[in-house]
Amino acid sequence: MIRRIMGLGATAALAVTAPLVAGATPANAGTTCSGSVAGLSAATYADRLVRAWGSGNATTANCYASTATSRTLFGQASPGGIHWRRVSTEGAAGTIYVTYHDDARGGNLTIGVQNVGLRAGSGWHAAYTARFSNEPKAWNAVQWSDNLVRAWGRGDTKWTAYYATPAAVRSLHRVAAVGGTHWTRIRVEGAAGTTYVTYRNDVTRHTLVIGVSNVGLSQGDAHAAYTVQYH
Repeated sequence: MIRRIMGLGATAALAVTAPLVAGATPANAGTTCSGSVAGLSAATYADRLVRAWGSGNATTANCYASTATSRTLFGQASPGGIHWRRVSTEGAAGTIYVTYHDDARGGNLTIGVQNVGLRAGSGWHAAYTARFSNEPKAWNAVQWSDNLVRAWGRGDTKWTAYYATPAAVRSLHRVAAVGGTHWTRIRVEGAAGTTYVTYRNDVTRHTLVIGVSNVGLSQGDAHAAYTVQYH
């Protein structure tokens, strides 16, 4: 199937979970936590937990979360990804429930922060419950690749760097700083955990092949497009 992709708006958004340091693994919530966060609002408190989980920073996440909450979060994904956006805050029976939506994969996450726990002592481990609804599902590789080609096509360096690894960005910019609006998707193929999406330039007739990591997408990572071939 040949599909013209240029001229459409990009559909991704960075959320409260801007990337920090990835690669950590979850541990018990008995982690030693210095200082105090007792003065934070429940929403800010939950934001910090979701950022830490999103980036894979288990040490920090385990300070904000109870053991059960940490296990729920890291059991769903490790890291949680950078696409979570806070959409609502509600209070009930001494608990503030803060809900996030994953703009890339869909699905919601609700964190319950106990007001008493947040106000008592240092305030650590006050996020005592986490519940997922409509489990997150990754964007497919074709959507991701199309968004990358759109961003590069309009010369949007911020979003080009978001969708692709630094090496892939350099490869695109060796072709052109601004890719233009003439790219048409002509083929999609999968091999060894990667989806290869091929585009043809309607003017020059050159082809561009974007390789997207299926594993990266499933984990909600940025920079899932990691290889570029230009012919």
